[in-house]
Amino acid sequence: MLIRINPKFMILQRNGQFFAGRLSTDTPPIPLQEIDIILLSLFEKGNELEKANLEFNSNSIVKHIYPSIPESAFNQRAEQFIQNGLLISESAIQMKSSYKVIEPTIIESQDNFPVANESLQLITNFALIPSADGFLVWSSLNRQYYHFNLVLILTLLFAVKPENQGKILSVIPSYFNKAEFQRNISWLLENKILLIKTNKKDSLPNGPLPELINDQPIEKAWKKLLKDDRIPIYFVPHMENHYPLALGLIFSAIEAFDNGSLLKKFQLIPITYLSPEDFINGPYKKFGKGVWFFSNYMWSLETNLLISQFTKQHSKGNLTVHGGPSTPDYRQKCIDFFTKNSSVDITVHGEGEAAITDILKCVSKSQTGSDISYEQEQLSRVAGISYRDLNSLSSYIITTDKRVRLKEPDAIPSPYNRGYFNDYSNNVEAAIIESNRGCPFGCTFCDWGSATNQKIRKYDLERVKKEIEWIAKNKIQVLWIADANFGLYDRDIELSVFIIKMREQYQYPNEVVVNYTKNTTWRLAEIIKIFSKGGIISQGVISIQTTDEKTLEVINRKNIKIDKYDELSSIFRESNLPLSTDLMLGLPGITPDALKNDLQRYFDFDVSVKAYPTQLLPNSPMADPDYIAKYKIETDENDFLISTFSYTRTDLDEMKALYKLYTVADGYSLLRYVLRFLQWEHQLKAIDVLWTLNVQFKSNPSAYPKLAFVAQFFETDKFIPGGWRGFYDEFARFIFEQYGIERDSAFDVVLKVNEAAMPDESCSYPLQLDLNHDFENYFMDNRIKKTNLGTKSLNEYSASHLKFDDPDGMANIDSRYLQYDSHQFFWEIRSPMIRAKSASDIH
Repeated sequence: MLIRINPKFMILQRNGQFFAGRLSTDTPPIPLQEIDIILLSLFEKGNELEKANLEFNSNSIVKHIYPSIPESAFNQRAEQFIQNGLLISESAIQMKSSYKVIEPTIIESQDNFPVANESLQLITNFALIPSADGFLVWSSLNRQYYHFNLVLILTLLFAVKPENQGKILSVIPSYFNKAEFQRNISWLLENKILLIKTNKKDSLPNGPLPELINDQPIEKAWKKLLKDDRIPIYFVPHMENHYPLALGLIFSAIEAFDNGSLLKKFQLIPITYLSPEDFINGPYKKFGKGVWFFSNYMWSLETNLLISQFTKQHSKGNLTVHGGPSTPDYRQKCIDFFTKNSSVDITVHGEGEAAITDILKCVSKSQTGSDISYEQEQLSRVAGISYRDLNSLSSYIITTDKRVRLKEPDAIPSPYNRGYFNDYSNNVEAAIIESNRGCPFGCTFCDWGSATNQKIRKYDLERVKKEIEWIAKNKIQVLWIADANFGLYDRDIELSVFIIKMREQYQYPNEVVVNYTKNTTWRLAEIIKIFSKGGIISQGVISIQTTDEKTLEVINRKNIKIDKYDELSSIFRESNLPLSTDLMLGLPGITPDALKNDLQRYFDFDVSVKAYPTQLLPNSPMADPDYIAKYKIETDENDFLISTFSYTRTDLDEMKALYKLYTVADGYSLLRYVLRFLQWEHQLKAIDVLWTLNVQFKSNPSAYPKLAFVAQFFETDKFIPGGWRGFYDEFARFIFEQYGIERDSAFDVVLKVNEAAMPDESCSYPLQLDLNHDFENYFMDNRIKKTNLGTKSLNEYSASHLKFDDPDGMANIDSRYLQYDSHQFFWEIRSPMIRAKSASDIH
C-alpha cells in the first residue's frame, strides 16, 4: 500500500521551529526536526512503508545526524504521523497536479560567498506544500512554484537554525557538499526564499508611535516635598503614556479655590506616574494617611479599586473618593458599587471640580489621631455625591441632590498652563485637552447622553492655544481633543490652523485624535484638509453607529441626519481625503440583516469601517433600569451587551464573525478588488459573499483552509502560509463552487491585482504588472457609481500596465504588529486605487 503526505497539511516555520499543520486548525501542529523532514521526504511522491524504512535506515544523512538511531525509530515515528493524519494511504486521496512547477536552476556561485557572517531568515509566508510533484515552495518574486528536493530543504533548515546564525560557513556539517551548499544558499537568497535578517519594523509609518524616552530621569517632585502637619491628598493616575487631564483639573480646582484657602489644611502631592507598588512605597510611605482621588474609566477601574482596597486595608484612616465616567450614578448601581467595593468612601457624580472642593471643606483629621474622615451633616449639603452613612450599622448609602454643571469651565485653571504635569513622566505619548464641554445629542449608549440637549460651554480660545503650545513644546506625539463634537464651530478651524503652526515650530504633535461633530460636512472636510497638508496624522471619522432606522429610534439618535454623512463621503472622496465610519456591534434594535446593510452601504461608498462592541456605560441612558427592562438587555461580566429584544447571543456571534471577516477582506484589502469586481460584474453583493464564506467556515472549515486561516488569524498575525497566490486561487475556487463563476481573463486580472496589493517581503518594489485589461481605469470608472452594475465589463478594457510601490515599508513590517487605534488600516501596497491615507497623500 502506497503512503503519501496528506496534502491538507503544510510544513511551516515560525521563529526557527518547523512544524506540520493544517490551516483549518482542526488538528494540533506537529513539531518537526531534520530527521522528520528526511522521513517525510521518502513519501513525497508515494512510497511503501517497508521500502521507505529501508531507505531511511540506509540514508547517509540520517546516519550522520543520528549515528546510533535504532531501526525501530522509523516505524515508531511513521506510526505517529499516520495516527496524526500527516501520512495517509494514497487510496484515501486524489493527488492531482494543479500547479505549474519548475525545478530550480542553480548555477555556480561566486567565489566570494555573500553571507558568511550574516544571520538568515525565511520569508514570512514560507511553507513546504505537499503535492503530486513533491514538496513545493512559492516564489513571489518570480510568481512561480518550485520543486524543492531534500538537499535544498535541509539547506534551508540548517541556514535558519538559531545556533548557526552569523557563522554558517564555519559550521557546515560534512553531509553537505560545501560548494553545493553555497550554490543553494546563493540561489535561495537571489530568489528571496531566504533573506538576510534585519530588525523588522514593529510599527507603521502612520501607526503606533514611538515612546519619547529622555535619558535624564525626572526627579520626582514628591521627593523634594517636605512632609508637614497638613492632610496629604493623593492623585492616582493609571496610564504612564497619557497625561491624566481629569486629575489635573481636580488639582487645579483645589489649589485655586478661594485664593488657596484649602491649602492651609491640605498638602497636594504632585501628580506623578508611579506603578501601584511604587506609589504605595514612595509618596504614601513618606506622607502617610490622607485623601485619595481616583478617576474611574473602563480601562482604569480595576487598578483604581485595587489601590483603593490596599489603602483601606493598610489603614481605615485613609479616605477614598471615586469619580469619573465608570463611577455609577443610577441609584441601585451606585448602591451595588459601594456594596461590592468596601474601600469606597465617597463617589462623585458628574463634573467633579466643584464637588471636590465642597467635599474637602467637610474633611478633617480625627481628634484622637491622624485618621481622615468627614463631618456627615455638613457633607449631606454637598450636591452631586454619594457616601456611606457613618451613623448606620448597615452602611446605608446616602445620595445628595444633583449638582448644577459648571457655567464657566474657565473657572478651573488649566493644569497644563499651571505646570502641574511638568514632573509626570518621561514616557508620555499623548495629551488630552478640551476646547468645550457638553453635547446637544442624547444618544442612549453614551455618557454624554445622560444630559440631553445640554448647552455647550466653551473654554477661552487663548487658554486652549496655550495648552496646545505646551504640548508641542514638550514633544508630545498625540493630541487628543476630547470635545464631543469637534468641528461644530468656526473656531475649531482656527484651532486646527494653530495646531499646524505649533507643529511647524516644534515638530509636534504628529497626530490629532478627535470626536467629530455629527451633523456637519464642510468644516470637517476643511479641518482634515488642514491637518493633512500640515503633515498631521488624522482623518475624518463619521460616527454613524448604524443607519438602521429602528435601531436609531431605540438609541435616541434619529435627529442625526444620515444624508449628511453621504454628502460627507462625496466631499472627502473628491478631495482625496481619508475618511472612515464608526459602527457599534450589538446596539439594542440591531439585527444581523441590519448590520449587513450597514456594511454593504459603506462598502459601496468605499469608506473604511471600524466597529466596536456595545458596552453598557454605567451612567448612560442605556444603563437606566427601565431602559434595560424595556429592551431586554443582557450583558456579560464586563457589561458588554450579549443579547437584547432584537438579537440572540447566536445572532451577536454571527455579527461579530461577519465584521471580523469584513475587516480582513475590505479594511486590510485582502479581497477589496475581487469583491468589487464580483459585485459590479456578477451582481454578487460583497456582504452576501462574506456571509456565505462564514457559513462555510462554520459548517466545513477544511473546505477552504487558506481562507479560514486568514479569517481567524490575520488581525494578529499577518501572514499566509504558502504565499498569496494560493490564497487567491482558493478564493477563485470558492466562487466557482458556490456561484458557478469561471475564472476567465477578467477575473484572473482582478486576482492578480489583489495579490499584488498585498505586502510581500520577497517582492521587489516598485512592482509593475502587465495586465490583459486596464484594471485601474475600470476601477475608477466604477468606484463612485451609485449602482452595483458596472459601466462596462472589464473584458472590454484593453491591455495595460499597473504599478505598485511600497514607500511605507509595509512589506518589512513585523507580521504580528498591533495597529495603534487608528481608523485607517495600514496594510495595502500603494497603487493608484488605494484609499486616501493621512498626510502624505495630500499635495
